[in-house]
Amino acid sequence: MARRVKALPGPARTKGFVETLPGIFAAINLSGGKGTTLAGRTLDKRGSGGDTNFGVILTKDKPIIIDNDIRVRKEFATGFRRITRKSPGLMLHTHHNFDHTSDNAHFHKQGAVSFGTETVRREMEREFGAGIWVSQMAGRLLEVEKFDGKIGIDPPVVTFENETTIRYGGRTLEMIAIGHCHTKSDTVIWMPEEKVLFAGDAFTYRTQPVVRIGNILNWIDTLNRLLKFPARQIIPGHGPLPPRGNKCLGEFKTYLTRLRDRTAAALRKEGTPVKAAKSVRMDEYRNWFRAPLVYVNALKMARELRGKI
Repeated sequence: MARRVKALPGPARTKGFVETLPGIFAAINLSGGKGTTLAGRTLDKRGSGGDTNFGVILTKDKPIIIDNDIRVRKEFATGFRRITRKSPGLMLHTHHNFDHTSDNAHFHKQGAVSFGTETVRREMEREFGAGIWVSQMAGRLLEVEKFDGKIGIDPPVVTFENETTIRYGGRTLEMIAIGHCHTKSDTVIWMPEEKVLFAGDAFTYRTQPVVRIGNILNWIDTLNRLLKFPARQIIPGHGPLPPRGNKCLGEFKTYLTRLRDRTAAALRKEGTPVKAAKSVRMDEYRNWFRAPLVYVNALKMARELRGKI
């Protein structure tokens, strides 16, 4: 009988608005895991964790919010009102996905000015034009079907290509495009004075990443770049709040590197991406949120190794 691999530590069950440093909040797991749990097929039996995370930064002017999701508007608003009664002044986007931009119109109506890469705008327009903007999120316990055909897109108003620096209300934020990782255009938001990094979905803490339209090989290289940030606190796009420092990025890079190496070995043995993916084991990560995504991630990795992004 094969010896069972020792599992690495699982994630905590952080939920709600957490003040990471004075005036800098991470909104974690607001729906309690419903956002990443498929109806009829539980991705995490604990029913907790893996939801999209957001950010709120208080300033001397109006607050800044990072990402949004129309499905948790009520939960976000409840936590937000406990922090401030001011409406958002700025809204920053880490990437284009529905669960990070779908409530843009709501905040634009409140007067928020939104920022994102030009690719974020193009990808939102592409998915809406293809009719998949809402439907690709269907099937989760956090329902999206009621929005299909009833909401449009509201892309960022201010766009940039590589990076931009925002000085607002006594805060400095650097939006840095890091290329094709989780999506075709991922952006991290760096606060150099406070040394806080909002990583978006370029980093998920102890949570299996979604790689459907990603580029894992490029992602691994990009994590080397992110490890150079002298971060006191990193806010992941999914998963609980990690401990202070950037060691959590190294842990995530190790996961992706092992996925690459094990998939490459399986591909040499099995010959086809589908057969290879079925044989890839990542048992030490079985306690991470969304553990059943290993097969999907290995299949994507195998196709990348075959030159099919």
